[in-house]
Amino acid sequence: MEQPIFSLDIGTRTVIGLIAEGDDLSITAACTHEHVERSMADGQIHDVEKVASVVRDVKKELEEAIGHRLSKVAVAVAGRALLTSRGNVTVEMPFHEISRNDTIELELEAVTKARMDIGISEGFNCVGYSVVSYGLDGQSFLNPIDQKGRSLSVEVLATFLPEAVVNSMFAVLKKVELEAISLTLEPIAALNVAIPKDMRKLNLALVDIGAGTSDIAITADGTVVGYGMVPEAGDEITDIICDNYLVDFSKAEMIKRSLITENSVKIEDIFGQTTEVDTSEVIGVIEGKVDDLAKHIAEVILSINEKTPRAIICVGGGSQTVLIQERLAHYLDVNPRRVGIRLPEVIESIVDRTGKVTGAEMITPLGIVQTAHTGSGIEFMDVTVNDTDVQIMNINGLVVMDALVAAKIERVYGRLGRGLILTVNSSSLTVKGELGENARILLNGKEAHLGDTLHKGDRIKFEYPKDGTDAHILVSELGDRLDILPVDIILDGKQTRVEPHVTINGRSALGDQAIPDRADVIIRASSLSDLMDPGVEECGEIVVTVNRSIRHLTTTGKRVLINGTYIDSIDISNHDLKDGDRVQMTENDADLRIHDLIGCPENGKDMKVYVNDQEVIFSGKRGTVILNGKETSVSDSVHNGDVIITKNGIDADPKMSDVLEYIGIRREDIVGKIIRMYLDGAPAKFTTELTEGCSISIDLVTRGPGNGSE
Repeated sequence: MEQPIFSLDIGTRTVIGLIAEGDDLSITAACTHEHVERSMADGQIHDVEKVASVVRDVKKELEEAIGHRLSKVAVAVAGRALLTSRGNVTVEMPFHEISRNDTIELELEAVTKARMDIGISEGFNCVGYSVVSYGLDGQSFLNPIDQKGRSLSVEVLATFLPEAVVNSMFAVLKKVELEAISLTLEPIAALNVAIPKDMRKLNLALVDIGAGTSDIAITADGTVVGYGMVPEAGDEITDIICDNYLVDFSKAEMIKRSLITENSVKIEDIFGQTTEVDTSEVIGVIEGKVDDLAKHIAEVILSINEKTPRAIICVGGGSQTVLIQERLAHYLDVNPRRVGIRLPEVIESIVDRTGKVTGAEMITPLGIVQTAHTGSGIEFMDVTVNDTDVQIMNINGLVVMDALVAAKIERVYGRLGRGLILTVNSSSLTVKGELGENARILLNGKEAHLGDTLHKGDRIKFEYPKDGTDAHILVSELGDRLDILPVDIILDGKQTRVEPHVTINGRSALGDQAIPDRADVIIRASSLSDLMDPGVEECGEIVVTVNRSIRHLTTTGKRVLINGTYIDSIDISNHDLKDGDRVQMTENDADLRIHDLIGCPENGKDMKVYVNDQEVIFSGKRGTVILNGKETSVSDSVHNGDVIITKNGIDADPKMSDVLEYIGIRREDIVGKIIRMYLDGAPAKFTTELTEGCSISIDLVTRGPGNGSE
């Protein structure tokens, strides 16, 4: 014979026990006992011995009713002990196509963040989470998988259950010699009977209004996506009736329940005086408190769900309080027909043969029966993570991520090393840190992912992620990045390397110096000024004009020539050095000469020709130097205010007539004679222009019969 199911609902004010038998789940015994003292608060067991005493009484009464001993029990832990928190995480990664593994790894970090945000670390188990939203490169996505990007974010809503809630429950059961064969959460138990299975995909709110608290569970897509709790419930309303009409708590409870069905109520106060009061008067007394309770419940529903659910299902004894449904509909802005109470009478899967299973407070005990019957309670699965035993609550199936969360492992991503933000030559420059190395997960010795299914006894080895190295950059490395490099020159005959000029926050820096974060860096190519001795006193200076250009010349200190050209003092700091430059630096004697500035002007080119087979050279005109309007030589001294103009010589440009003069033929020599002139074999005239290397032939012929003129 199949053993009956013993269902036990340990509440803040009462303990309800049910016995269910057979496949039709017939309720064959039921009883309710109140706590004699306040041994529980807000669903949490505070005095194990006193709670065990009440449970023992319930167990004894049921054993007498069915005629045999009870040793196994189905129970539920209070949903009001659950903590819900949101966690947001963003990770930067190389541009790639997002995979499911990427999202679940980020979800793990978000759950950890949610745990940290509510200030819990030890003693809490994550019993579930749902993704609120994803983001990819700053844009919101319902599902980023198969999309491409480099910045992935996720927000989750995670729920945590204190281990103490489960431990205290087991402590009570141990004292009364009961073994838990099924364990669930009270909101899940209530859902199992209050909401038909095919309706659980809808976005619904289950509100369990008990004695001390109002527990809330939100469903969507066939599962519970969030929990909440309001630390107010039916007892606060009962207390107002007690205070206003001077009645004890049990009588106030009876008055509160009769407000729905009666037009008037008889009230006997502590003095024994009986008064008949209209129901409307009592409702007026409690209306403000009912309104507050409904408002607070609605606020929690909206904070968890971020929108109005499709419907609100009310269970628990407090849900039968007058006006509560109407006020919930008002604050949630829904049709009042979408707010209702689920009573045991409408549950077809369970048959009550005792007549005691009535009222919304029986929904959770019936849900515990249903959960035990279907075997859908919480399974405690034992696995190991890095050789440490970890016990996990299995509500909706477990994956590797659940074990890592239970083991307090916070992340699988290797973080990007911290970067440097620099100001370089008045522009912002970011130096990125190195990429981190993600964690490695082995499940029973094989490579695994966070979404892989877990089984009892599985062994997980988790190799922690390695963070990337923080950004680090030397002065020389910055120069390489900006292509501002050292140059190799010949200085006064010696091979010399000159580094770029660099300052960090106004102080000179060398190539092997590290640059700190937020530094203000000035870096420029090496110039002639970097070769100057900073200890030399400021030089004397004169100003002259050379070929209409103003020149600033030093008269003391160093005289600088680069590749043979004198460099003005004003240009020294602006003259960048280049590889291979030949630099000469000599002491300046203050007696500057023109050739120190410009050298000698160029002479015009000579022209070589051949006259009657004899080489003849025509000289080009020499270059000239004009100093203050007068021709002078390049060896003359230069003084402040001088104006110097140089003129290059003109190339030789002889004509045939110049040849006669050059070879000494005088005018009287040609009287009575004929001149025959040929240029490269062709007849020529006095005005014929000569060319380099040409051959000239000149003959003087005496006039006579048969001779022509020229």
